Amino acid sequence: RYSSLIQAYHDKFGKRPDWLVRSPGRVNLIGEHIDYAGYSVLPMAIDRDVVIAVSTRPIQDTFKIDVCNMNDSVYPSRSFETASEQPIQIDSTINEWSNYFRCGCKGALKDIDPISRRSIQALVSGTIPAGAGLSSSSAFVCASTIATLVSHDILKSKGEIIHMAIQGEHYAGVQTGGMDQSISIMGVQGSVLLIHFYPTLSAIPITFPTLFETPVFVIANTLVTADKHASAHRNYNLRVVETRLVAALLAKKLGVFDAHQLFTLRHLQNLYFSKCTVAHADTAQLKILMGLVSEHIKSEPYTLNEVAQLLGVDENNARKTYVENISIHEADGFKLYQRAMHVFSEARRVLLFRDTCASVDGNSDSFLQELGCLMNQSQDSCRDLYDCSCPEIDQLTKICRNAGAFGSRLTGAGWGGCTVSLIKESDTKAFIEKVKQEYYFTKWPMWKFDPDALAKIDDYIFASKPGCGAALFSGTL
Repeated sequence: RYSSLIQAYHDKFGKRPDWLVRSPGRVNLIGEHIDYAGYSVLPMAIDRDVVIAVSTRPIQDTFKIDVCNMNDSVYPSRSFETASEQPIQIDSTINEWSNYFRCGCKGALKDIDPISRRSIQALVSGTIPAGAGLSSSSAFVCASTIATLVSHDILKSKGEIIHMAIQGEHYAGVQTGGMDQSISIMGVQGSVLLIHFYPTLSAIPITFPTLFETPVFVIANTLVTADKHASAHRNYNLRVVETRLVAALLAKKLGVFDAHQLFTLRHLQNLYFSKCTVAHADTAQLKILMGLVSEHIKSEPYTLNEVAQLLGVDENNARKTYVENISIHEADGFKLYQRAMHVFSEARRVLLFRDTCASVDGNSDSFLQELGCLMNQSQDSCRDLYDCSCPEIDQLTKICRNAGAFGSRLTGAGWGGCTVSLIKESDTKAFIEKVKQEYYFTKWPMWKFDPDALAKIDDYIFASKPGCGAALFSGTL
C-alpha cells in the first residue's frame, strides 16, 4: 500500500514525497460522550488508518496547498491558496473532505510566522470507513497536523500536537472533546489507553491480564452513515451544550456556582467534593452525584430561558457563556437530567472497567463477563439517556450478544456507525460468520451472490487488537 501511494504521488506531482505520515482510527471501548465533560475514556487505536504522502515547495506570491486522494472519484483533488500573511479560510457549513486537511494546517500554522510558510503538496490514502464512528475525520486532522509541522521543520510534543488537532477540528464546526485525537497520537501497541483530561492531558496504558482465552474486539458497521459534522447542530454539538448547562445548573443548586466560569461536570465534581469533610473514592463520588441529579434536576426538557432564570442571569448572557458560537438546534429543549445521568454513570463505568482489568483472578469467563456487562450497560445508557443510538445499532448489538459476545455497544458519536463487541479470540471466525448471516445477509440477501459485495464485507466487520498511534516515515521513500 505504501509503495502504491509513493508511486501515485510521483505520478501526480512529478517527484517522490519527503514524508509519509500515518494516524490510526480508534474504537472506544467504554466512555462515550464524556470527554468533553472532562471525564476519562478508554479507547484503543485500530489498524485502519489515514496515511498522507507530503512534500513542500517554496512560496512564491501565495501560500498554496494541493491535496489529492487515492480515491479521487469520491474525494476529488483540491487546491487552495491565500496570501502568505492571511489565515487559512474554512467554511464549516460545507461538508467538504479537504476541509479536514485545512483544519490540520490551520491548527499547526496558528503560531507560525507567515513569512516561514511553505506550500504543501499532499496525497491521502485512507482505510477507515467514513461516518462509521471510528474517527476517520480526527485521524485525518491529526495526520494533516503532523504533515504540516514536518513540512515546516517544526518539532512538537505529542501533547502539543493533540491540542493543535483538537483546535483544528473545532474549525470544522464540531466541539470535540479530545479523545479521538489523543488515542490517534498516543496509541500503544497491545494496550488500551485510559485517557485523562483532568487536571492535564495524560494517558495510562491498560494491558489485559494474561488469560487462558485472549479477548478480542470485533467492530461491525451498521452501514448507517453517522456524519457528526453534518448533523452536529442537532446531535453532537447539542450534547456539548446540554452538559455545560446541567453542570452550571447543578453547581447553582449545590452552592458552588460561579457565573463567570464555564463549567464542565468534572469541574463541578471537583468543586463540590473539595468542600466535603469526608473523602470519597471517585466511583463513590459519581454515585453520589447521580443521586444529586435525581434530587435537583427535573426529567422534563428545559428551555434556555428557564435555565437562565434558575441561574440568575439573562438569556443572552447564558447563551454567550454556554452556547457561544456553537451551532445547535434547541427547538425541542435541553434534556439535562438524562445527559447528566449518562455522563456520571458512564464515567463510573470507565473506572470500574479499569479496576476490573487490575483485579482479575485468572478466570477468563468471569473477567470477560464483567467487562461485557459494563459495555452492555453503556449501550443502554447511550440509547435511553443520551439518545445517540439508532434502530440499526440496537439491532446489531442484540445480534452480536446472541452470537456470543460478552458485551456489545455503539462506539463513536453514535446515531449510526459501528458497534464494538467483546469476544474470545478462539470464537472470532464463527462469531463474524454468524453476524454476517443475521445482519448483513438478512438486510441485503443479494450480497451472498455478489462477488463485489462479498469482497467489501471484510471492511464492514473485522476483529482488532490494540494498535499503535501516529507515526512519521522519512528518508529514502
